[in-house]
Amino acid sequence: MEVPDLLGRLRSRNREARRGAYQGLLDLLVHQGSRYEASAVATPFLVEIVADPNAPDRFAACQVLASIAVGDESSWLIDRPDVAEARREVERRAHFTRAQLEREQADWAAAGSTERERRARARRNELSDVEGDRDAERWQIAAYDAVRAGVPAYLAALASSETPVRLHAAHLLAWFPEERKSITPALARLIVAEPQPLVAATASVAAGLCGSVDDPELVNALSARLDSDNRGERWSAVLGLARLVSRPDRPLIEKLYACLFGAVGPVPYWPFLHGDMATFAALTVRDLDAVVAPDRVQILVDRLNAPADDTDRYLLLRAALDTAFPNGPVPDGTAFTELNADQRTAISGLQRSEIMDDGAMVSMLLGAYNLPDNQTAMTRWCDSDADRQSGSASSSQA
Repeated sequence: MEVPDLLGRLRSRNREARRGAYQGLLDLLVHQGSRYEASAVATPFLVEIVADPNAPDRFAACQVLASIAVGDESSWLIDRPDVAEARREVERRAHFTRAQLEREQADWAAAGSTERERRARARRNELSDVEGDRDAERWQIAAYDAVRAGVPAYLAALASSETPVRLHAAHLLAWFPEERKSITPALARLIVAEPQPLVAATASVAAGLCGSVDDPELVNALSARLDSDNRGERWSAVLGLARLVSRPDRPLIEKLYACLFGAVGPVPYWPFLHGDMATFAALTVRDLDAVVAPDRVQILVDRLNAPADDTDRYLLLRAALDTAFPNGPVPDGTAFTELNADQRTAISGLQRSEIMDDGAMVSMLLGAYNLPDNQTAMTRWCDSDADRQSGSASSSQA
């Protein structure tokens, strides 16, 4: 079924027809985080749905728009893309010839900081098409900007009498920090006045993602929700504040850790990461400054080794490694004993967790840090350094 036909079904009187149309649009316009030329073209029709108070299923239009804007939400939260910089890159490369694109691609491969990274980049280049990659980057930014153009409609939707519409409009607004001057006052008002805990929770996290650091209006609004009787609402206020406050105090950090360990299952209808509040907390812990949270690597490792639940172990590991290795891959030839204390804590913790048996994605992640990518190699790397240290000590005593 083509996109125009699906768009025409969004106002059908048949609920199942509308539901199928939204799912079809999601499948066609967003695939594993990728957006296409049609994604931006279809977006204004979805914005019209959100803007029309009489349209059915406005919340579903918000959900599809959020996917069109950011693609894979977990990748967006992990990589924290600079959209303005990406937009400038798209404009810079718009008129490059194929030869220019290939030359720039080769330079990128050669600039890898380790031999493994250079080989991985070279392999990627062999499988890619430079002009296709450029088109994909252009479509991604065009899709994002098309959704961003609808911000006034999403702001108006915050006043809807329908709880799902307010909730998903707040979630959608989280992704447009370039529009924070109009978004954050509206979110602050919603957080203060919203009677539904889940909507207030969603708005709280959205405020943390798109608000300005130390914005007093947002900080005050979120602080007032910290004592809520609803645990999800309290934790969401913590998640928002921990991202907004430049120097969170220890009580706030302890509340964040409590969320990391206490959120052991998906929170129903909480829209971020499909309800996985613990993983969102882990990514928030990752972004804390070491000065205010010197124990953050140990905390993330402890959470990785907690009893199994529905939390994404891969993303927990990613958060721990990002925190322990903020400068990226270790240099070639690095010995285990040359790692700092946080890095050794992370390596020891992932060995205890047995996550290295979880498959190819974990191996690829370890490889991206230039670390041994299987249990045998990791054990040999750690033990060989211990043996060297022991041998050196014995020689000195002799």
